[in-house]
Amino acid sequence: MRNRQLVITRFSDSLKEASAIIERPLAKLRPTDIRIQNKYIGINALYDRELYRGRVPYVNVEFPYVFGVEAVGVVIEIGKDVNSVEIGQALSTVKVGTAYQEYQVIREEEVIKIPEATAEYLTLNPTGVSGYLALKKTAELEEGETIVVSAAAGGLGHIVVQLAKRKNCHVVAICGKSEKVDLLKGLNACDRIINYREENISEVLSKEYLNKIDVGFDSVGTYIFDAFLQNLAPLGRLVVSGLATELTAPRFEQVTGARVYESIYWKGASVRCFMNHLFKDEHPETREYLFRLYQKGELQVKVDPISFEGIESILNASEYLLAGQSCGKVVVKL
Repeated sequence: MRNRQLVITRFSDSLKEASAIIERPLAKLRPTDIRIQNKYIGINALYDRELYRGRVPYVNVEFPYVFGVEAVGVVIEIGKDVNSVEIGQALSTVKVGTAYQEYQVIREEEVIKIPEATAEYLTLNPTGVSGYLALKKTAELEEGETIVVSAAAGGLGHIVVQLAKRKNCHVVAICGKSEKVDLLKGLNACDRIINYREENISEVLSKEYLNKIDVGFDSVGTYIFDAFLQNLAPLGRLVVSGLATELTAPRFEQVTGARVYESIYWKGASVRCFMNHLFKDEHPETREYLFRLYQKGELQVKVDPISFEGIESILNASEYLLAGQSCGKVVVKL
């Protein structure tokens, strides 16, 4: 049995040029190892691109380098000393440099059990976990506040708007095409939906939400960050959960102007950044909470309807996500 993997073979601005599919024999397991057959893998195209460009400073990329972060699968083999899982157990894995392959090996202490190896549970962990912790720990979202969410129909955004509505917040959702508007309407969680292809975000927020945004939840950056910043309420919090527009550009935009405190000092407002790995101790409890909500039908999980299957389709899935076409979480079925 051999393992097909998508690996980085050199740094490049193009995923196609930077990567290749290779086959390797399955390694022999150590006593506490667990072998998983991946069933679904999550696509994180923006992070991937920074990686194959060689711009992620904390990752030591040695070629050939398997990349990808998140997957769900089932146990097919265990080491002789493993006693916490059985063959056939569904597991989730979240680790840089592991996901884009048909099989992977983890240590027993890394086990994350899930009810089923489905795309929905892949979406809940880690994307849903990120949304919940960003709202709780970084945004410090309070009951009844007003929150504006960019990329609201994406894998992260559609979870965030639902969790915010559970706190009886006034939820403003931003998206970019009619299919995404339909997805958001179906969640029954959004009080105002802004399709930026039909309405000017800055004008709408300045007219309808001037000094009223308690939490701006932004994963896009540039002009959306600016619009959120300009309309923060007193004690408002602007949470940066991603930099999609900046990372899509060849380089970060160079801005000449007053420093950020010029517009928020007198409001006592703040700009904050969320990084999921900084809250690892909170992950297990958060996962279980989200799993319960999903199982009770109190949280909808949306997986993008476009079908991507096999290691070969990762490139197409990445291009699709980078083009801003996704509605829900983009996954590849193996």
